[in-house]
Amino acid sequence: MYQWGIIGAGIMSFDAEKRKSLKSQDWLQTLVECEDEKYSGRILGSMIDFIPVEYQDNSHSALKEALLQPNIKIVSMTVTEGGYFLNPNTSKFDPHNPQVVHDSQHPDSPRTIFGILVQALYKRHQAGIPPFTILSCDNIPKNGHVVQSVVVGLAKLMMGSEFVSWVETNVKFPNSMVDRITPATSDLERQWIQEKFDYQDDWPVFCEPFRQWVMEDSFVNNERPPFEKVGVTFAKDVVPYEFMKLRVLNGGHAALCYPSALLGLNYVHQAMEHEAISKFLDVLERTEIIPTLGPVPNTSLPEYWELIASRFANSCMNDTLSRICFDGANRQPKFIIPVITDQLKRYDQYRNDTEQANNTGVDGLAIVSALWCRYCQGTDEAGETIAPNDPIWDRLHETACKAKETKDPSCWLAMEEIYGTVGDHPQFVESFSKAWHMIQNKGVEATLQNYIDSSSQ
Repeated sequence: MYQWGIIGAGIMSFDAEKRKSLKSQDWLQTLVECEDEKYSGRILGSMIDFIPVEYQDNSHSALKEALLQPNIKIVSMTVTEGGYFLNPNTSKFDPHNPQVVHDSQHPDSPRTIFGILVQALYKRHQAGIPPFTILSCDNIPKNGHVVQSVVVGLAKLMMGSEFVSWVETNVKFPNSMVDRITPATSDLERQWIQEKFDYQDDWPVFCEPFRQWVMEDSFVNNERPPFEKVGVTFAKDVVPYEFMKLRVLNGGHAALCYPSALLGLNYVHQAMEHEAISKFLDVLERTEIIPTLGPVPNTSLPEYWELIASRFANSCMNDTLSRICFDGANRQPKFIIPVITDQLKRYDQYRNDTEQANNTGVDGLAIVSALWCRYCQGTDEAGETIAPNDPIWDRLHETACKAKETKDPSCWLAMEEIYGTVGDHPQFVESFSKAWHMIQNKGVEATLQNYIDSSSQ
């Protein structure tokens, strides 16, 4: 009978700050569930340690040593959607990424988390220690398969074929879908803990009451905590749940954030209080996003969207729009572009069927994309500066400004690594151009309202 605990780890500079704070309070954290004006708090004691973060010299020796311990059974990870070294054109593992090239050429001193995992698995294999399960918790379709492709791809570059075969046969990479809105911890949350509970917590966790975790029951030697006792749903096929969450929730966030930021709002719940934004999102979800989804076990998709809308409207979350707007160059291709792709496929299939064609439009999705372009011009509708908010902001800003100067939005769609073939589809090009010109000439709110009005006709 195992006794399970969590050991924290990280390889970034901000992880060191987090570790320092948690160590000072014996790894304990306050979890606060909040919904509107209702709060409930409890102390989390599941973390028992946090590995020293050696980011300055990229050695990560403490982490590498910890991963060799036989009692490490599961390595769970969140590295963000853009951290998997995938080729943007193919969505496959990219062996030419500079960080991947470094690890492949220096297998004894890898710097990336995936290179570190490959090295640890190799040393465990050599020592006769069973491998660990690698469990991704990121918002990526088939995230387990994606992690496997990266680990196996790096193993082929770093180690021999015999080891690669061992990884493919013995290491488990379960797909999973995790859903709980959890804003980043700030001084606002720290002050709230001090005022409400009269003690100091440097790293509290504020979240909504809702939680959902769906995963495949695929673990090395079947060794795992009894997750089902705390509400985890095990499913043979996680994909329907993943697509539902990625498109309805993450796609919803990606759709509301840019009009909200352009209109000077700060939080997600404020966006839901804005009549034009909330109505636009409701129509978009029901007519363009949900139709691209297949059936999900024991789930009504319209009711699921209503649940998501109520979660977005939770006024105590203080979920910032800047967080949702960040890294659009990675988020749009994962949460919006695939929906456009599927809608265009449906359009091509049903273009001659008037009744079916009514639900194959991309006008709303085109507005989302055009609003992102407008956001990347770098000012909101009041003329206030929008701070750079993307790893490739300079390129996005330059392209968005070029579209404005030339009055030709086609250069935005020409970013093939983001739009792929979608940027060439006549139906989407037409809808995007129409949306872009309306936003430029009439403004954000008028564009949203026009879409709302046209959908009711």
